[in-house]
Amino acid sequence: MVLANNIGGRGRQLLLPCAIYGAFTFLAMALEKNEFFVAAGYVLLVAAVVMGLYFYKKDQSLVSFRFLLSIFWTAGEGLGVMQLSHLQSSWTSQAWLSFSGFYLLFLAGYEGIEAWLSRRAITLKNKGQAPKKEVTKEQFQNRLFRCIRIVSLVTFATFVLEAVILGYVPLFSTETHAYDHFHISGVHYFTVSCMFTHSLTLIYMLTYTEKKKDRQPLEKGKLIQLIVYNALSASIPILSVSKFQFVLTLALPILIFLLMRPNVNKKKLFAMLGVVAAVVIAAAVFMTIRRNYEPGYLNSIFQMKNENMPLFLQYAYMYIANNYSNFNCLTQALQQGLVEHTFGLKQLFPVFALTGLKFVFPALVAFEMPVTIKELNTLTLIYDAYYDFGLIGVLLFGLILGAVCAALTQKIRKSRNPILYLFYAQLALYLTLSFFSSWFTVPTTWFWFTLTGALYLYVKK
Repeated sequence: MVLANNIGGRGRQLLLPCAIYGAFTFLAMALEKNEFFVAAGYVLLVAAVVMGLYFYKKDQSLVSFRFLLSIFWTAGEGLGVMQLSHLQSSWTSQAWLSFSGFYLLFLAGYEGIEAWLSRRAITLKNKGQAPKKEVTKEQFQNRLFRCIRIVSLVTFATFVLEAVILGYVPLFSTETHAYDHFHISGVHYFTVSCMFTHSLTLIYMLTYTEKKKDRQPLEKGKLIQLIVYNALSASIPILSVSKFQFVLTLALPILIFLLMRPNVNKKKLFAMLGVVAAVVIAAAVFMTIRRNYEPGYLNSIFQMKNENMPLFLQYAYMYIANNYSNFNCLTQALQQGLVEHTFGLKQLFPVFALTGLKFVFPALVAFEMPVTIKELNTLTLIYDAYYDFGLIGVLLFGLILGAVCAALTQKIRKSRNPILYLFYAQLALYLTLSFFSSWFTVPTTWFWFTLTGALYLYVKK
């Protein structure tokens, strides 16, 4: 009875943000249906700010799952509905229901599991269960250092292996899409895991200097090794000319830092983020040049209604907004009978890829991907869930994802294993970039989760 009252109370608390979000969404949809596209976009941008502030105040964290999804998913939706490109068209009712339904069910799943776990924690405390034996801080540090060494050396070795076998390094190639062809099946999963080196190093440094009174100078030998390991890993996205890998390399440590140091000085934080943004923009410009695009190529791809918009703004806008249009294309294709629901096969793609079944039974993965234009084929987080089961699949996916996020939030508050920060940061990153990829149907995502799980067990055991 007490549990039911607790869940019921949380359910009533959830009604307010859901009602606010619902009102904004209904207004935006009404404006969009009457072809006030830019106005509809601004309404959703305001909704993103309002919902983000609400959950920031509630969770007191810039990296809480609810805060990140509220800001980035809803803001991306707002940019998408503005239709600043000729590639974009009016959204179907199914698209609107999917975008809003996913978000609301995520909140419901999160709230429900949080209520259940909170009650369960009280019950276990009352029973007086003995705490489990944990490894010491020194053991954590030593094992973390070994993890850094292994990840750095293995990922750089696989990069060199790929370069030797393929016969080129993308940075020094004159081919337009050199990076797109720079991978060897099975090996490339390790190469793109180079970003873990920097995240593990940050976790190591922050746990090593957790309290001022415990701080000791890092041994010179270890410091030199850390510099070498991080330099090797940092060179991989640059040599690969991978903007996306470079962004992940910077984003993961930032999320981990904000998670481990939630009370950081806000002025220093924004200064740091400004520096990171400048580095990302400079790197993006450099890597775009090194992609060897023909003059006017990107303008012809983006097809902006305002042809005078600066190219870097076109780039940023289309790599966010067009993904929602790609989802809209999927709903249209299903309505017109051009494609059919795949009933689980799309979301099982990581299994087919990681086991090699896709080579044995290619029909398992041979599905058409409705998008606005083949060159812009990035997707939203819910694309494959809708492809499989339609709106029901999207709602169920949101519910499960919210529950998992709540469970991990509770787990990280209780465990002393620092690898959980890496788990959390990955999931936070996928919600931050929820507009960009289906993530959980990408084999690399599950390879990263598996690798993180192996590191977690090594540090723990």
